[in-house]
Amino acid sequence: GRGTEAVVSTQSTVPIKPELPAVAGNEGSATVLEVGSNVKSVRSGDTVIPAYAGFGTWRSHCVTDEGSVKKIPDNLSVASSAMLAVNPCTAYRMIEDFNKPASGGWIIQNGANSGVGRAVIQLSKAQGIRTVNIIRDREGAEEMKIELSSLGGDVVYTSSQRGEIEQFCKENTPHLALNMVGGRDTIQLLKCLGENSSLVTYGAMSNSPMSVPFGLQVFKDITLHSYWMTRWTKKYARKDLEDEMFGKLAEYYQSGELTPTPHSENSFYDFSDALDNAFKLKQLFVVDKTLGDSRHHD
Repeated sequence: GRGTEAVVSTQSTVPIKPELPAVAGNEGSATVLEVGSNVKSVRSGDTVIPAYAGFGTWRSHCVTDEGSVKKIPDNLSVASSAMLAVNPCTAYRMIEDFNKPASGGWIIQNGANSGVGRAVIQLSKAQGIRTVNIIRDREGAEEMKIELSSLGGDVVYTSSQRGEIEQFCKENTPHLALNMVGGRDTIQLLKCLGENSSLVTYGAMSNSPMSVPFGLQVFKDITLHSYWMTRWTKKYARKDLEDEMFGKLAEYYQSGELTPTPHSENSFYDFSDALDNAFKLKQLFVVDKTLGDSRHHD
């Protein structure tokens, strides 16, 4: 898979610094072809994903040790398995680990049309949690509102609808906010939270410093958190809590309650087009598509 973090990693804004030359790609899945005689945790035919960030997934084959990969359920689609480890896991952990609402409660989030945002909508709906979703004002915003509503978003607003958002949240008060955008958009989330709430920042797509007015945080007793999936994985990789998370996410995929982020599947030979379109749509490099490409035999 190929997402925005793979690009910002190469731009040195994410603290993952592989030694060069290096293979790019932070997400992906693979099928194990052969294992050594001493390998215990995986076997031939298993579906695996990288156990840690920075593995380098933009390749067709590799030889690695068993500690570098993690077995996942085999009955997921190619897209679901390739995108499992980052966006769905980020959404799952933020819902579970920070002031999780009871069934019928509310979460508010910006960046709702992102991969994480879509997963938040679907995982919340599956658990009876309701969502207030904010997207940017841009061409196609009305169509995006319809799309996110069809995923299970209870209400969807553009960021310019500040008055409507605040009024809605006075009557349906969230106590958990998920902040992908950062910058001054953070204020919008803080205004909507009730007392004794949590705001979790996991992105900074605005590329601006986060604004947190004293009064909004202190007088409402709002706790600020940060979340980075890579940090969580370093602590819990290959442990029971991670196994439990992957198992539950696989169940959501299998039931249809969770679906992959909209994406395009590409041959590696089309990497230039994939990179050009990466900020418009999730891009997957598919090995079978690559090996079946006529250019592979030139």
